[in-house]
Amino acid sequence: MDDTFGVESGAYVAIRAVLATCSVLLLGALALRLLVLPRYAGPDAEALRQRVDLALPKWIDVLGIVAAIATLARLGAQHAAVFGTDVAPSGDSISTLLFRANWGQGWWVALSSALAVTWVAPRLRRRGVVAWALAAAAILIFSAAQPLSGHPAADAHPLRAIAIQLSHLIGAGGWLGSLALLTLVAVPAARNTDVGDSRGTDLRIASLVRAFSPTALVFASVLGLTGVVIAWGNLGSVVALWQSEYGRVLALKISLLVVVAGTGACNWRLVLPTLGNAESSAALRRSSLVELCVGLLVLVATSVLVATPMPGE
Repeated sequence: MDDTFGVESGAYVAIRAVLATCSVLLLGALALRLLVLPRYAGPDAEALRQRVDLALPKWIDVLGIVAAIATLARLGAQHAAVFGTDVAPSGDSISTLLFRANWGQGWWVALSSALAVTWVAPRLRRRGVVAWALAAAAILIFSAAQPLSGHPAADAHPLRAIAIQLSHLIGAGGWLGSLALLTLVAVPAARNTDVGDSRGTDLRIASLVRAFSPTALVFASVLGLTGVVIAWGNLGSVVALWQSEYGRVLALKISLLVVVAGTGACNWRLVLPTLGNAESSAALRRSSLVELCVGLLVLVATSVLVATPMPGE
């Protein structure tokens, strides 16, 4: 059996991409519930919030379960990367990873926080402040655990690097994650609210997007600023952007982000002012789909990037 398996292997990249997607969507669920919905001032506001409060915990629960499964799969991938695919897991090898290596600390934090998310999710339907506070804490801890096994953990100042990486992830969650949950949860709730006609539905969607746009701009700014800090710290020089493998993958990620940002800017400048009718709502769905699909490619590129040696390594 071939024992060539590393952190850059396709299977490992896929696992990291799933974990990153879970983090972004979970953070997006928080942003939607705690920042976007309170700003919603459209028709049938309370009825819409009630529908979202019924649907959103189901998504959080599923994402927590997927995050826990992916975290367990990551243990298997790490075992194969460290010991080779021809070495069967044993009590000693697993113990080495989980209790004798720094990597295991991040893994335990990730698993326990993912399980905490699944535990608290059903309690969110009661719309209690305590339950949402617990959910926010568990989601933030899970998101903070992801950089613990990447480049930030090896930084000369790991706490600072992890804090910047977490802020970067929060920016992605608050922008793209909340856009995804807005599209998958809030917009269907606006369509299913049993008040008014199709015109009322379009007005509710327009009000939702107007409530979302200011928070999206803030989080996108956080994503961009922290991205510049991370890129400069890891590259060390501009020429490394095209002279190193890390730089080339980073350039691909930046290119994809430019597409996402451009699509979002078009939505903001061109589609948002015209919302309130069926044609504009359809245009918004199409452009949002493009934004989310390219955003998913950004997460895949990021999952490759975190295992790519930095210039000088």
